[in-house]
Amino acid sequence: SIAMNVAGAMLRASSRRLFSSAATSGYIVRAREMGRDSLLGAFKSTGDRFDSILRGRMDCTAISEGSVECKITVDPAIQNAYGTMHGGCTATIVDVLGTMALLSKDPTRPGVSVEMSQTFLAPAKGGEVITATGTVTKYGRSLGFTEVRITDGDGRILATGRHTKAFPQPKK
Repeated sequence: SIAMNVAGAMLRASSRRLFSSAATSGYIVRAREMGRDSLLGAFKSTGDRFDSILRGRMDCTAISEGSVECKITVDPAIQNAYGTMHGGCTATIVDVLGTMALLSKDPTRPGVSVEMSQTFLAPAKGGEVITATGTVTKYGRSLGFTEVRITDGDGRILATGRHTKAFPQPKK
């Protein structure tokens, strides 16, 4: 029927967008294909998804096994009505940095989020360059635990976060 053909065409077009090179060139795919050092430099988001807010604002400056460090510019796009970094952006940083820290141990295991929390201690001011450090605190067969610390230019802690991710096992 015509409706079935239209629905099929729409599904195929949607799939092409989902799996286009823009969507698959994000940091998770790059780490899997090119190793953890591919995370260094300008942040590569997963296309036009939630983490795209960090594109052009975040640079990964250091990476080692179980640890990653990034610099983020608090420009207007990530500020709240008070001119400080929005809490939702902080949550995104905790999510992304936690995942990057896990990828630094094994670039084929980004995991899926099962728990995440943030604690806000002081505001990140507009125009400021902040540092976010993600560290793996425990890495197991089925779960990975990370902590993220966000500091200002003087090293003062602005926010902390914890991110737990599961590593789904293949079904037998």
